[in-house]
Amino acid sequence: MSNWPYPSIVAHRGGGKLAPENTLAAIDVGARYGHTMIEFDVKLSQDGQIFLLHDDTLERTSNGWGVAGELPWDKLLGVDAGSWFGSDFKGEPLPLLSQVAERCKLHGMMANIEIKPTTGTEAQTGKVVALAARELWQGQTPPLLSSFAVEAL
Repeated sequence: MSNWPYPSIVAHRGGGKLAPENTLAAIDVGARYGHTMIEFDVKLSQDGQIFLLHDDTLERTSNGWGVAGELPWDKLLGVDAGSWFGSDFKGEPLPLLSQVAERCKLHGMMANIEIKPTTGTEAQTGKVVALAARELWQGQTPPLLSSFAVEAL
């Protein structure tokens, strides 16, 4: 596998256990620790915005509630995705994939985008994410796309 362009160590959900998962703060922490590749989870909002979140619902990692993919982006914008982790991260927003692509470019990081579709949107989510990734990562190492939902790939 001498043509494999990706490193053997990847920062899980951006910064592992050092920052709130799937946030820009986590990506920055991963970069500070020298990681050259990150893994993060994406899904679609009700109105088609691609944003980072691992779970189907907002409760575990934010001050929001409900199924994230059933909410429009304007409702997700005000969610605090950092306070659950610690007061230093209060007000950390859910990031859009476009913001993450910019941060990856800034830090020279490669990406593993794990597609986490809302139930019933597997194929649509996969298609939208793949097209966006192709556009957003132009001029960089293309991101690795992964998913446990075969229909999303």
